[in-house]
Amino acid sequence: MLEYLSTLFAEPLAFFDQAIYRVLAVLIGLCCHEWGHAYVAYRCGDDTAKRAGRLSLNPLRHLDPVGTLLMFFVGFGYAKPVPVNPWNYRGDRRKADLAVSLAGITINIILFVLFTALTAVCSAFLWYPQVVSQVGLSTVISYRYNAIWSIIAGSGMQDFGSLIAHPALVPFVRLFAYTALVNLNLAVFNLIPLPPLDGYHVFNDIVFRGRIRLSQRAFQIGMLIVLILSAQGLLGRIISAVVYPAQDLLLWPIRMIWG
Repeated sequence: MLEYLSTLFAEPLAFFDQAIYRVLAVLIGLCCHEWGHAYVAYRCGDDTAKRAGRLSLNPLRHLDPVGTLLMFFVGFGYAKPVPVNPWNYRGDRRKADLAVSLAGITINIILFVLFTALTAVCSAFLWYPQVVSQVGLSTVISYRYNAIWSIIAGSGMQDFGSLIAHPALVPFVRLFAYTALVNLNLAVFNLIPLPPLDGYHVFNDIVFRGRIRLSQRAFQIGMLIVLILSAQGLLGRIISAVVYPAQDLLLWPIRMIWG
């Protein structure tokens, strides 16, 4: 977090350049995540979110003021939780709660796959053909290597300019790659079994069959713990340990297609 903020004072233009892509990517990920919760809750019989105007992809319906500022200036953020009333669910409430909890994570995984595919397609034309044939398309879009990080950070033309055939595609690859990364991070982050994250509900519904009941105060304390752990970088390290293998798994078919 401190490293992210230090860029604001050291290189303000670079900071705001990165922030634009970061905010767009996070907006897509968070708004679709919250919409997924609202949609599945509605399909399960609870119209609480719909009546609150949350069954929408409009970012203004989902954004939290503090979470939005953190998103821009600190590098992570959050949206307003979707209101649900489990007593409105049809049938087995535990299964419905599990479906609603997994909905946002599922949407993020779908977006990760979609935007990784878009990144691959654009990257196939971004780089000179001999670069793609020599190192492999999956290598230039892998989070393990410098090429995609240089593109995401906005230094792609400076670092790899002689290897880029179509510079006009750089902004698209930046946005697509950033959005794929953000959605993968959101999916992994929300699977952590800490309240108020979705992973807590999933863990409670599967392991304890929904028997754990926490107060609103407990959720507030849990949110504070999550923010502290995020600020200290602990959650970031946990997420990073999962992100690379997860992306490698998705890049496997790309290796099969492009070599």
